[in-house]
Amino acid sequence: MRSTILGKAQTSQPSKTRKVWYRQWWFLLSGCLTIGVLAVVAWQVSSSPPAPTEAPEAEKILNTQAGMPFQILIPAYLPRVFDRAKMTIAVEQSGPGGEPMVELTYRSRQGAVLFIREWVPVNPDLEIMATSRPIQTKWGRGWLLNQAGNLLVMWVDIGPLRIAMLSPSLQVLPQEQLLAVAETMGPASNRQVFSFIVEPPKVRQMEPPPPVEIKINEEGVQELTLVVTPGGYSPLRFAVKKGVPVRLTFRMLGQVGCGNELNFPIGAGSMRSLSLSSPDDKQVLEFTPQETGNFEFFCGHLMYRGVMTVKE
Repeated sequence: MRSTILGKAQTSQPSKTRKVWYRQWWFLLSGCLTIGVLAVVAWQVSSSPPAPTEAPEAEKILNTQAGMPFQILIPAYLPRVFDRAKMTIAVEQSGPGGEPMVELTYRSRQGAVLFIREWVPVNPDLEIMATSRPIQTKWGRGWLLNQAGNLLVMWVDIGPLRIAMLSPSLQVLPQEQLLAVAETMGPASNRQVFSFIVEPPKVRQMEPPPPVEIKINEEGVQELTLVVTPGGYSPLRFAVKKGVPVRLTFRMLGQVGCGNELNFPIGAGSMRSLSLSSPDDKQVLEFTPQETGNFEFFCGHLMYRGVMTVKE
């Protein structure tokens, strides 16, 4: 009997050891699985973008809004590098025609910067960004200027309000991202909800408007007035008929810098230069086009450009 009991005791000891061993491994395996699941959840949370939330600069905008004759807009989209809370706002500047203007400045710790200027132009058709190209936007036609890769400028019109965006930070804000910013502009009074993520739209160039057809007056002369403004020439493109005399009156409106000098083609390889001393001054050029084609006219520094088309 003693040997039998002793034998049972000897055979039960390994069984208990195995149970303890299995239990320990089960706890260890469960712990590893739990840690793995938590790690995956933490990675997903850290890698996913923050949910859209109220724009932190909205309060600054609303404090300035009462002194402005138009509703100030802010973007719903900005790349993550920009610190929206530290946006600065200035109202000391004025638009090209002396209109009240607001300027918003967004910066990043790495030195990237975006300026957003807003105003209601007095003469929107005359304020055209010189040497820019027309592009399609959500708001209709816009204007894009890339100054030798050093500065990106975009204009869009939202209702009567003109928005000008300027940034030298092309690595952070290439033209597609800048267009995305422009297309998400909205009123700060709605506490504009913002996000860091957006699908950048493609920048599509618009065909330039057809040239203005210059009519023949009672004297049999094609007569027009060419006005240079801070935004460029008006008309920017015009068409005349070959063999019919042209009388062009050159005027300027506002501070146009080098735009007071006009180099104008009167034929293939033949140019005439006109210069204005003040906004009250005017110069008259008379010629008869003899060749068909497109002829570019421009200022002395090639900052202002336009096109005359001569037709049969």
